[in-house]
Amino acid sequence: MKRLLLVCVMAALGIGKSLAQLAPEDYKYFNHLSAGISLGLDGIGFDVAAPMTYNFAVRAGYTFMPRIKYSNDIKLDNSAVFTAPQVDIEGKLKMGDFHLLFDYYPFKKSSFHLTAGAYIGGRTIASVYNAGPFVKEAYWGNSGIELGSTRSIYSQYSLVAGDDGNINLDMKVNAFKPYVGIGFGRAITKHRVGVQFDLGVQFWGKPGVYGNVKYFDYEEGDFVIRNERLERGRITTDNEDYKDISEAIRIMEKFRVYPVLKIRVNCRIF
Repeated sequence: MKRLLLVCVMAALGIGKSLAQLAPEDYKYFNHLSAGISLGLDGIGFDVAAPMTYNFAVRAGYTFMPRIKYSNDIKLDNSAVFTAPQVDIEGKLKMGDFHLLFDYYPFKKSSFHLTAGAYIGGRTIASVYNAGPFVKEAYWGNSGIELGSTRSIYSQYSLVAGDDGNINLDMKVNAFKPYVGIGFGRAITKHRVGVQFDLGVQFWGKPGVYGNVKYFDYEEGDFVIRNERLERGRITTDNEDYKDISEAIRIMEKFRVYPVLKIRVNCRIF
């Protein structure tokens, strides 16, 4: 009984010490660890954090965006190639990145911080595809949606269906996305549980829409099919839906920085 009482007292003292508020001198190189969950414009995140000194901390984790789907339909021009006069299309987000962020706290009595680091992940942030095959099988792998004028072979520009009859478009940015921002709250909270706010931007580079395109290559002297960035200036058809594709590319190319506003709830493990 005495031993049990002694164990309970020691456990209580240990818990009391772990729940005590940290003082500035308690922040040393990787001597504490916290785990956090965040929610914001960059998606849902999970990470761990550790101090380097009282003025510096490092965070590492993973952030992803739920794969929300979008659906629409477009009218088609070349009925000889397609099985129907229009096609149902779907879009899906694919954002997911690992991140490594460094927080700097310039003021001793404030949780205000400056943050720098990077998000690192796949280049594709969203995909658009047809909901089912709509190109006649004879044209799989060699033809599809005519985006460019057909008045001359040199101005022909097409999205080509793959070997399964589907046309896929991927919206891509740089895989390495530098980040800078400001915020309030400590990654390693002085208390057991804390809240942290961040406001910053990711630098995406120049976004682009990629797909299998067919066009006349002057150097090759023949038509080629390549998976590459769509050139907005070559979308010259009068089809209003196709013009919408050109406009969507124009708008997307302007998003070279992506805003990040998020809240993080963290718990100090030790």
